[in-house]
Amino acid sequence: MTEKIGRICMITRRRLARIVAAVATAGAGAPMARATPAFPSRQVRIIAPFAPGAATDTCARIVAQRLGERWGQPVVVENRIGASGTIGAAAVARAEPDGHTLLLGTVGTNATNASLIPNMPYDTLNDFAPISLFAVVSMLVVVHPSQPIHSVADLVALARKAPGGLNCGTAGVGSSPHLAALLFESLGKVKFEHVAYAGVAPMIPDLLQNRVNISLGDASSFLPHVRSGALRAVGVTTATRFPGLPDVPTVAEAGIAGYEAAAWYGVLAPAKTPPDIVAQLNREIAAIARMPEVKQQLEPLAAVTVGNTPEEFAAFIRSEHARWGQLIRDSGVQVTRN
Repeated sequence: MTEKIGRICMITRRRLARIVAAVATAGAGAPMARATPAFPSRQVRIIAPFAPGAATDTCARIVAQRLGERWGQPVVVENRIGASGTIGAAAVARAEPDGHTLLLGTVGTNATNASLIPNMPYDTLNDFAPISLFAVVSMLVVVHPSQPIHSVADLVALARKAPGGLNCGTAGVGSSPHLAALLFESLGKVKFEHVAYAGVAPMIPDLLQNRVNISLGDASSFLPHVRSGALRAVGVTTATRFPGLPDVPTVAEAGIAGYEAAAWYGVLAPAKTPPDIVAQLNREIAAIARMPEVKQQLEPLAAVTVGNTPEEFAAFIRSEHARWGQLIRDSGVQVTRN
């Protein structure tokens, strides 16, 4: 009996050894999966690279508030201003890629600055993980009503009669409105006399007094004056009409084929942020962009929410980087960080 029990024990030990060996062999080529820590595990920062009150800051605060409500976790906005937004963007590019530091990026910080500013402190295309395009802001082409310009065709015809005879005010060299004006010149085969201001606010009085003949800028800046009759809108710069002025055609519709320009705002994380965290952030931000109350909050900015996928946003950034970069190189525009 003792001998029989011994043989059974030996067989059992051999079977156990085979089982252990089989498990070890099966697992040799595939390391055991590690549980992903819950996200977010602490306070999340959204860096807005422009001053409080700017459109970038407004979008960042809307996203932060809604994320905080959905997560039950603090989400704060930190304004890191200066150098055309590059200081704030660089801080995110250098941050730990764990999803707890995000950027509310713009066409400047994540597309045009790369061609406008020498010695950029980050790589526009490789130092970020795009999460979602959040909102797009239409720009308007406006003129003083005393000008004999009632359409884009009128504007082009008048500008061609006297190249440089019309002055065009914009919100500064290298700004989205300035680049939109350069694109209008390039595709419309016209030439304006550029007058660069330190923002839209100081330009408005000159525009209202016809010291500046025409301008391009965010719809929200011009809308009250267009509705009062103090300015005339002749074109919308985006590919689709602006809902706030449905009777004003797009510049492309009005005859300048291929014209499209917009200010835009999107959320990005540092490069190498884990794909599952990027996917989670994308789901949340896309859901926020679809909320009717968020759309209503953005109406004063004349912004339309988007909420696309990380892949779509990445492709959009590459497209913006390429087309604006070519225009900037062709025009020779350059700015210094300050």
